[in-house]
Amino acid sequence: MEPATKETTRPTVVFDVLGTLVDQTGSMGRHVSAMAALDSGAAAEVARRWLAHVADQERAIVAGRRAFAPSHELDREAVAVLVRDGFLLPDAAARLTDASEWLQPWPDTVAGLDLLTADVTVIGLSNASRRVLAGLSTNAGLRWHQVLSAEDAGSYKPDPAVYELALDTAPTGSGTPVMVAAHAWDLRAAAAAGMRTAYVPRADGDPPAPDDTFDLHATSLLDLHAQLLGL
Repeated sequence: MEPATKETTRPTVVFDVLGTLVDQTGSMGRHVSAMAALDSGAAAEVARRWLAHVADQERAIVAGRRAFAPSHELDREAVAVLVRDGFLLPDAAARLTDASEWLQPWPDTVAGLDLLTADVTVIGLSNASRRVLAGLSTNAGLRWHQVLSAEDAGSYKPDPAVYELALDTAPTGSGTPVMVAAHAWDLRAAAAAGMRTAYVPRADGDPPAPDDTFDLHATSLLDLHAQLLGL
């Protein structure tokens, strides 16, 4: 990879955050277990139901079936439903309102981002709200040059308007941004919006289908860095 000059800028790499940079499902379960004093099985079920509620509501927003609400409000809705259905006690719910701000990074995330930010422009692009991203950036030690929330588009991925945020933010002259995600559905939508794509496998991700043709397949963020340097 050639160094940036006055005529060119560094390539832009755009990262999905939830599930790709942080272990959303696993660390949500661990946080619920600690905050609500539940065993690991019960906490995992709470996390599953919580994330399913949020995903359902995001899909409803993209489809136009409900008005936009940022992810931290969807989290509060999910907690209220879990209390109503008897999966959480009310006093535990009060300790979980900021759970999404405490999701833990994957083992290669922090070191990988440190390497990448030295050589490329790194942008986060997430369905998480601005509030959640601010907490995650601090608590998980995530490093990037810019972070964008779907809240800025008033919708959620895979709505094309969300990917347009990254396309509009990439520095002039940096070429077509590369979208990095552990979710094939996310990469398909990014490709349709005009982005290049890189798949990184994560537990509970959405693996590529046999007919998916993503530009890069990396085993980790360290491998991704090495592949980008080789371009």
